[in-house]
Amino acid sequence: MAHTVPVIGIDPAELAWIRMLVLLLRHPDPVVPELTRQALLYLEAAASRSGIFSSEREAVPAIQR
Repeated sequence: MAHTVPVIGIDPAELAWIRMLVLLLRHPDPVVPELTRQALLYLEAAASRSGIFSSEREAVPAIQR
């Protein structure tokens, strides 16, 4: 069985990043959540341009193993 969190499908090593993202999005200073949101939009656009994500929104491995 894969090493993922049940139901969600997140690798346990990614949980720290997810927690940090949630903390940034819930930050009391209104600038921090907005900057986090804009950074996520930028990363999504950069990933789609680089071919990491296909147009059907399915993950495509960056490196074939």
